[in-house]
Amino acid sequence: MKLEYFILTLKENRSWLLLAVFFFLGGFILTYFSLSQDPEFLNMIEEIFQTVLAELGNETREISPLQMSFFYFIRNVSAVLYVSFLGIILGIPSLFSAIANGSVLGLVAFHLAQQGKATIPYLIAGIVPHGMFELPAFFLSVALGLKLGYHVIFPLPNMSRAHTLRRIFAEMILSLPYLLVLLAIAALIEAFVTPVFLAFYL
Repeated sequence: MKLEYFILTLKENRSWLLLAVFFFLGGFILTYFSLSQDPEFLNMIEEIFQTVLAELGNETREISPLQMSFFYFIRNVSAVLYVSFLGIILGIPSLFSAIANGSVLGLVAFHLAQQGKATIPYLIAGIVPHGMFELPAFFLSVALGLKLGYHVIFPLPNMSRAHTLRRIFAEMILSLPYLLVLLAIAALIEAFVTPVFLAFYL
């Protein structure tokens, strides 16, 4: 019954899911083409990006792939909870997260192109194996966060605001076990499989 409810939740939120993907792709395209117009801007962004990567490297240095997968899992679960439940702040955190994650991907794609690397194969190798599980969970969390933020202002038809919010929170909570499964699979693939794929392009 819960699986049926989850599938129904996906169907009922198709428009919000498409909107989440739209903002993600918008962040990717905007960042990639902005950098194409002003490549010098890449230097400033790379400094921030490299700082983040250095901090991430310090946190994950000399740990096993299994420990790494646990680190990825906790990080992604935190992100999903943040993106969905903080959507109550008019959907702003959810919107920002979708655009920001797309922007990071756009930055990576542009950086690879600047280095003359095979951008598409590299992105496929580095993202598709775990992304096919992680991205659906991320997009659904963004979709529900955007929906929550919208209905804080505009309740569902024939429903009070309180009833509307209870219904959306119920969707989030009942979807969470499936999101956790997707993120757990993604974390294991990102730790064990993705590095092997990326090794062919380094």
